[in-house]
Amino acid sequence: MKLNKILSIISIGIVLSSFSFSKVEKVNASKVLYEKPYMIVGQMPQFPGGKIAMQRYIGSNLSYPQDAWNNNIQGKVIVAFVVDKNGALTEITTVGTKLGHGLEEQAIKVFNAMPKWSPGKQDGIAVPVYMMIPLMFTI
Repeated sequence: MKLNKILSIISIGIVLSSFSFSKVEKVNASKVLYEKPYMIVGQMPQFPGGKIAMQRYIGSNLSYPQDAWNNNIQGKVIVAFVVDKNGALTEITTVGTKLGHGLEEQAIKVFNAMPKWSPGKQDGIAVPVYMMIPLMFTI
């Protein structure tokens, strides 16, 4: 019984210690090479105008790929990206099960064309933030 509790605590500790909220790797003391994005910050990034404005933007700019339409392909595409310190979207990709037929490419295209967001902030300082947004493709 006690052994199971100890192993559970150790397992949780290993998982938590392997997860970092942000990490700055430096080439030298004066030059930052890369700042690992945060997962959660005090003030999360926001699309200009908020969630409803983002839904309108996606609805207006997302088109159903003809190949997916012809083959009756529908489902969820999860778009992962980083909102950098300046609000630009970078590292845009899709994660999870691939539906194919142009759905992932269409989702990435819409996010590549998005306007800058309000950047995320931690302790009042703009920081890069990793985000994921699911898009539902339904016929």
